[in-house]
Amino acid sequence: MRLLLFSPHPDDIAIAMGGFASMLAHGDAEGVTVVLATDGSESLIPSNVLEKHGWLPTMTPVDQRALRGRIRVEEAREEIARLGFPRDSVHLLTRQRWAADHRTAPADLHPDLSLRDVAKFIPGPVDGEALAEFREIIGDDALCFAPDPNDRLLMHRIVTDLVVQACDASRLITYECLSTIEPTGRQFLFAFGEELMAPKRHAILAHESMIERRRQFGGYSNPGTEGYDEIVRRRNSALAIANGCELPFAERYGFPA
Repeated sequence: MRLLLFSPHPDDIAIAMGGFASMLAHGDAEGVTVVLATDGSESLIPSNVLEKHGWLPTMTPVDQRALRGRIRVEEAREEIARLGFPRDSVHLLTRQRWAADHRTAPADLHPDLSLRDVAKFIPGPVDGEALAEFREIIGDDALCFAPDPNDRLLMHRIVTDLVVQACDASRLITYECLSTIEPTGRQFLFAFGEELMAPKRHAILAHESMIERRRQFGGYSNPGTEGYDEIVRRRNSALAIANGCELPFAERYGFPA
């Protein structure tokens, strides 16, 4: 069976499921593809990183956006190489325009056992061609990994909603992002040790543009400048402790209800 790891943004796989992904890469899994739903071209990237990659003040807005996209996609290729996959295992979807003009407030999210509409979310103007592209890459035989639908980030919910529309729910496993409010569906825990935590942290650090942005400007959800790798390490450890795992780290996944 082909495995598709859907990444709404170029760094989501390493942050959310880097341990499990690294195990897949070093096991017997074949046909694993990381699917980038966006190229990160709308990201805020600090000027010192842009200049390192050839930014010039004479660039047009279109050229600047293209440069940001190239930077982030190349970081995604380095990310999966550090996890153990071939660099060409990244597939970038061509439909890059999304509705992302609002986020659902956490107080308005109502988790239940339903996969659809957990966050009272209806996709914005995501066109039919985007859904057609999801259906084409998923086909009839792929097992898909996508964010938990009860996530505060709109882009994450859009991607999962499109995956749900494009394939049978029995072929979907959801992963918990840092921005997940409350996981939904039937849960299972993947426990792992330092041998998988090390490549996971190393893969997160491949995203120099986002690490530098956080160092300079702080994060989306809090003003702190602590690195993503430390935040993820601490959360993975706390998740293991809370669930009584013998191994020191854990990631949480779910099946549709």
